[in-house]
Amino acid sequence: MDVQTGSTTLKENTDVWILKYCPLFTADPVFLLWYTDTDKESTDMLLTYKTGKIFATNSLNGLKNTIVQNINSIHEFENLHHWLNDFGNQVTGKITIYDIHKIYNAIKVKNFEDEILEGLTDFINLFGDYVHQSDTNKHLKTLADNKFIRKAWDYYYEMVFWPRFNDKDRFEAWERPPFKVNVTKLLLGLEELIRCFEEHMVIVK
Repeated sequence: MDVQTGSTTLKENTDVWILKYCPLFTADPVFLLWYTDTDKESTDMLLTYKTGKIFATNSLNGLKNTIVQNINSIHEFENLHHWLNDFGNQVTGKITIYDIHKIYNAIKVKNFEDEILEGLTDFINLFGDYVHQSDTNKHLKTLADNKFIRKAWDYYYEMVFWPRFNDKDRFEAWERPPFKVNVTKLLLGLEELIRCFEEHMVIVK
């Protein structure tokens, strides 16, 4: 996970974040847990069940209780219990929002504004985190390696992220080359990526 695409109120805990994910294929948003592991590589991961499926819940208010109730089937990480113990104090920070429905519909009408490209790239990175957190997920990498997906990812970093990071004033005055892509094929690749990600969720209501 690289860049925040939206926010609401909840305090972030050092290396654990709540994600609000707005799906493409179902109506209601779900909440996921993303964290940086304490391994030597500081691997970015999603909270998963021991089966490897992604933990998700429809209820933000019930998030803590849902995790506690399913603790025996969840793949625990080192700081999970510390984070749960501090959950009651987390009321002043931010949640990262992945509005997949918004991103997909914007691309469908060839809207490649910076916000949309950023949201798309963030989702690609999130999918990549899931792929790389376990060897059992490595076969999913081919979906993220789709050349149209990679073209959008490369364009965002080369034409938006790094130029803006290095010189914001110059970036804002710069008329950069437009993003050109076969939208139909980009959407097909994105649909596969989204469908795979959402099918790997187990949602606790």
